[in-house]
Amino acid sequence: MSRSPLYRDVAREQGFEPLKVEGDLPAGLSGTLYRNGPGLFGSFGRRYYHMFEGQGAVCAVRFGAGRALGAQRVVECAGLREERAAGRPLYDSAASRARRIANLLRGRERNSANVNVLAWQGRLFALRDVARPIELSPETLETLGETDLDGVILRTFTAHPHFVAARRATYGFGLRYGRQSALDLYELPARGCARLLGSLPIDALAVHDFAATDRHLVFFLGPAHLNVAGALLGEPRPDRLVHWRPERGGEVIVVPIDEPARAVRFPVEPFYVWHFANAFERDRRIVVDFVRHPDLGQVLTFRDSAAAGGGLIDHERDGGELTRATVDWRARTIRFERVLDTTCEFPRVDSRGEGGARRYVWASTSQAGRFSILRCDLERGSAATWFACPGQHVSEPVFAPSPAGDGETDGWVLALVYDEPSQTSHVAVLDAAAPERGPLARVHFERAVPLTLHGAFVADAR
Repeated sequence: MSRSPLYRDVAREQGFEPLKVEGDLPAGLSGTLYRNGPGLFGSFGRRYYHMFEGQGAVCAVRFGAGRALGAQRVVECAGLREERAAGRPLYDSAASRARRIANLLRGRERNSANVNVLAWQGRLFALRDVARPIELSPETLETLGETDLDGVILRTFTAHPHFVAARRATYGFGLRYGRQSALDLYELPARGCARLLGSLPIDALAVHDFAATDRHLVFFLGPAHLNVAGALLGEPRPDRLVHWRPERGGEVIVVPIDEPARAVRFPVEPFYVWHFANAFERDRRIVVDFVRHPDLGQVLTFRDSAAAGGGLIDHERDGGELTRATVDWRARTIRFERVLDTTCEFPRVDSRGEGGARRYVWASTSQAGRFSILRCDLERGSAATWFACPGQHVSEPVFAPSPAGDGETDGWVLALVYDEPSQTSHVAVLDAAAPERGPLARVHFERAVPLTLHGAFVADAR
């Protein structure tokens, strides 16, 4: 079966080169869009079972003075270099079962760094869920190496850190698995050194994302548990490694940033969160905007989409519900409200106000077989939507702020789009104030960019 170029290896790595611009780029759009996702889908002729195993590849588009430059490079972790030196697969499902078991017993793995990027203090990092960050050159995308941020990161760091504007800091967590698994909580201030805030014991396995306000970190834990026997036997299939146990229920954890030892925990009905949009405090309660799923089933959809040669996700079948939760952590209660009838995923907000009240959430979705980007007005429960052309697959929207204003629609929304008819990719630049009018400009790569999951926009210093 022919596979979509979204699920083929990076065709050519490149430093920043001029890209074709269709339309007029906004004069105030100045900075770099970085995106990350799987870029190598196998090793020495053996394809990985699941796309999440693919080695990360970061692509970037640099905007300025009405022009655009594009780059893309594979993240060269130590495990990848080891495989290339050996001339055979050594890790994950491409390796033999005996090798996979030996890797587990010896604590050896390949850091695929294929989910997201983090820009912090002028540095750039490629991230995955259960590994240390890998630092890249922001100027060339060349790999500089894995880091523990000067000994601060105990074992792993999340692929979903969150900036809190009021504190001028980015927050994240790490997972440590063992007889007693734990969440390690981290703070990365805009100035100064990273620090460990504290650690919390947990029982659930699946913690992909969290939310942060100016006072609290919030975790919604679903009842996903590891099949230890399967892991010890080198099982590569996620559906056989992770079991959803709804009878065990879910859990909410609210952590005061300044007093993490006073975390509040209480049980809730089971559900799963892939991605949070934002959270903020109001009337002595915490308001959390996120996409809610009934369970972990979507992880299998990603793999099925790749095998079928399709797009990233069928939102109409497998998207979640954009939901607002109101958490009264003193009373240990939570109330849910579905915001939109349309299913969606990959929610984002204007990062300049993250951790505070935000009116608009951006997300990707699909309706009647067409991929689209929507802007949800949380106050009105309505959406403005741009529909891509038939045969175009749209990625997560990323907000790029305008230097001329600080409102939530003062800026642009950038989305990487794969065009099936031409088998090429481009970045669509939407006006945040009127996304339904379609792209102001498109910035074209000469070839398809493999699947990307998440990204960030770093504005030029002014």
